[in-house]
Amino acid sequence: MGIVLLFSGFRTVSAAEMKFSVQAVLPENQVDKSQSYFDLRMKPGQSQDLMVEMRNDTSKEVTVEVNPNTAITNQNGIVEYNDTKTKRDSSLKTGFKDIATTEKEVTVPAKSQKQVKIHVQMPQEEYNGTILGGIYFSEKDQGKDQKDTSKGSQIVNKYAYVIGVKLTETDTVVQPELRLNAVQAKQINYRNVITANIQNYEPAILKDLKIEGKVYEKGGSEVLYSEVKEDLRMAPNSNFDFAMSLNNKPFKPGKYTFKGVGKSGDKEWKFEKDFEIKGEESRKYNKEAVSLEKDNTWIYILVGIIVVSLLLIIILILLRKLKNNKETQERE
Repeated sequence: MGIVLLFSGFRTVSAAEMKFSVQAVLPENQVDKSQSYFDLRMKPGQSQDLMVEMRNDTSKEVTVEVNPNTAITNQNGIVEYNDTKTKRDSSLKTGFKDIATTEKEVTVPAKSQKQVKIHVQMPQEEYNGTILGGIYFSEKDQGKDQKDTSKGSQIVNKYAYVIGVKLTETDTVVQPELRLNAVQAKQINYRNVITANIQNYEPAILKDLKIEGKVYEKGGSEVLYSEVKEDLRMAPNSNFDFAMSLNNKPFKPGKYTFKGVGKSGDKEWKFEKDFEIKGEESRKYNKEAVSLEKDNTWIYILVGIIVVSLLLIIILILLRKLKNNKETQERE
């Protein structure tokens, strides 16, 4: 299943792909009027209805599901606005999903337009920083007639619109701040990785982030695994797993140390944490991993034992033969 996110605005898309389009109706409290998403200056306790124009140019009515979501950071270091399954970040006090309500479904008649209302209720307490989210629009039951069941495959292309929402109340500058949470062995798409969970615990957007990570045996100086990722972005009060590939190598039980550095502009964060890979989890992941390089050490050891044993047997046979020859000569 592929999902294409088209950020607001009316777009020209073929009828086979999109049956509707959306556009934000920007209100008076829009901060940056050159943007097509909602960038609003709000007040504590303020109640406001955000309006979105939906257009259906087809000859049939279309039903659209509408979901207000809190922005998160995905495992690739990209801000997402369509996620509904990621666990809420521990530092998040107020997410866009907490303060936004709307109709779950909107039906737009053929060849017509309709406005959908998203009601926003700001907290009573003044909020410094940014509340970031998105309004996610997707056609209900789309793709039912697109399934390709040939050769057992079921490929459905799904398309959606997301209109971003950025809410602020004050001019107080809140700087993003990072910390390192858990470091552990994991799998992504059945491939062994070590993940370091990086958290932006402030209500601020983080841009142009570069993270370098290295893994050492605990107390050692040799780099076992390393990864560098650039041009990352993080949503306010969010976290993601910075993954370091084992390059198709198996996990080995033991104690390790992760060391990392995060940089954005003139800000720098240093991370360090010890962690352990236990035998049970290493066996589990190694068994499930695809394209895993096999550890043939035990085969080499076994071959070595066999070779040494054969040499000893040959030497013993030769010694016994020499002894027998010597005894025969003495009798003569």
